[in-house]
Amino acid sequence: MLGFGAVAATLSASGALYQKLATLRDRRKYLPCGKLVDVGGVRLHACDRGSGSPAVVLEAGLTSMSAQWAWIQPEVARFTRAISYDRAGLGYSDCCSLPRDAEGTARRLHGLLEALAVPAPYVIAAHSLGGLFARMFASLYPDETAGLVLVDTVHPDQRIRWGNASDWRHSVFFGQLMAAAYLARVGVPRLYNYRSHMTEGLPEDAAAVLKVMACSSEHLDATSYEAAAFDAMCDQVRAARPLGDIPIAVLSSDNWHEGWDSQWHGLQQEIAALSSDSTFEIVPGSNHASLITNREHAMRTVDAIRRLVTQVRSAKSLAA
Repeated sequence: MLGFGAVAATLSASGALYQKLATLRDRRKYLPCGKLVDVGGVRLHACDRGSGSPAVVLEAGLTSMSAQWAWIQPEVARFTRAISYDRAGLGYSDCCSLPRDAEGTARRLHGLLEALAVPAPYVIAAHSLGGLFARMFASLYPDETAGLVLVDTVHPDQRIRWGNASDWRHSVFFGQLMAAAYLARVGVPRLYNYRSHMTEGLPEDAAAVLKVMACSSEHLDATSYEAAAFDAMCDQVRAARPLGDIPIAVLSSDNWHEGWDSQWHGLQQEIAALSSDSTFEIVPGSNHASLITNREHAMRTVDAIRRLVTQVRSAKSLAA
């Protein structure tokens, strides 16, 4: 037993050293695309491209960061200002002890936009879990929200609606995220390209950054904190201010998960019905990740953003 303990301790120490050295190498090799902006004592990484109004703010999903918008941000920057960023602890942003709930995240985003001097109102385009933050932002700052593009986003009632099957699936997934955060301290995720499927189809440089962050203990810690706050986020968004007539465009994946497609489409249609001014679209052949990572499907997301930006500009022109 003593020999086994000594071997385990040696392996753990070696893994921790390997992880530390590999992380330092990664940080030197893969530099941030944007800059660090102080928001209430926490530096958030923001990548700001293009010009024009309304600005489009890109909100990533769970486990992800600004690099996931590699297809979408440059295209959006062709017709308006486009800002992607990393939430606290994710990607290149600083870690913090602040709450990772929907309200705290939305308020930090608002502080980031103020620090960047981005004039309101904004169009927020969000993927997956990011939809909860986008909806909370619209609830807190309705006069500063020009519209929402919700790309296969979380419905706050999905666990309640789907019952035990959903609870089991979420529990397994969130448990994996927390285990990965712990194992990352000794370099284990690096050995098997953890969550590499989320990078398939992205440009090579963006895919490399996402793969590196999927092995970062800091990034995975922040991801596990967000996963732990999932139910609290859903409660906050469920109780949020109605969207009213804020324009929203909802895009749904065609193949969400085997056996769950029709239920998922129904939830996405309910999200669209939250506004009196909305559109709903299922992107043929797409899945949850490909709406962002596959170039063809990502261009459908860009088209939805372009249409909403054009709508907002037309309404502003008529009002003037």
